[in-house]
Amino acid sequence: MSLAAELAERYRAALIGVSAWAPAPPISVDTAALESVPDVADLRVIEDFLKARGDKFRAIADKAGGPVEWRSALELATEFVVQEVRAADLVIIGGSRHPVLRDPYGSVDPGAILPRAGRPMLLVPSGITSLAGRRIAVAWKDTREARRAIVNALPFLQKAESVAVVEFCESGEEATAPGHLKDVVQFLQRHDVNGAYELVRPVDVTLTKSLFRFVQDDAIDLIVAGGYGHSRLGEWMFGG
Repeated sequence: MSLAAELAERYRAALIGVSAWAPAPPISVDTAALESVPDVADLRVIEDFLKARGDKFRAIADKAGGPVEWRSALELATEFVVQEVRAADLVIIGGSRHPVLRDPYGSVDPGAILPRAGRPMLLVPSGITSLAGRRIAVAWKDTREARRAIVNALPFLQKAESVAVVEFCESGEEATAPGHLKDVVQFLQRHDVNGAYELVRPVDVTLTKSLFRFVQDDAIDLIVAGGYGHSRLGEWMFGG
């Protein structure tokens, strides 16, 4: 919440808080009993929780000085967020300490939101309360998703001190990468992004490890990357 309020103040943006929690169906030993009407006591607990979360959000968001709005519902959190992102330029989602144990009724699944939102997403690791955005890495791959990510990230890139456009290449791909990166750097320069430079790096074991090693070594505080995904059912049937 603090990071979202900080960004709203920095970019003079409106801030919309979104939260949802759906009553979980009661579970018996043999099967799940789906009731049409949730228990009243459970509903009151959920409503009180959402109200308290909204009060906390407003207390933090009001410090940004811009318009503030709170939206909540007794619905599945991921589905509710997907509905509400039509009102936003950027979706900010906080990380979970235990993403594998994520409660599907009361917490969002970023992987399920990404292919459906139609909006850029800022994923914030657990425990992070601010974002300087001074040193940014663009994880470049010559794809539609990466191109859209750069356009969506322009407000951040224009305020950065340095922007590394880096492509990680397998053996034999190094010769073609500089041509891609030169075009990207020139594009950024034409859009008032100062300090952009190109960088070609070999893949060390895995692409993910190579990226994270570069981020750590160069003190990068924001990664811009394209993203895509498939439905959970599609992944189950056809693979990820």
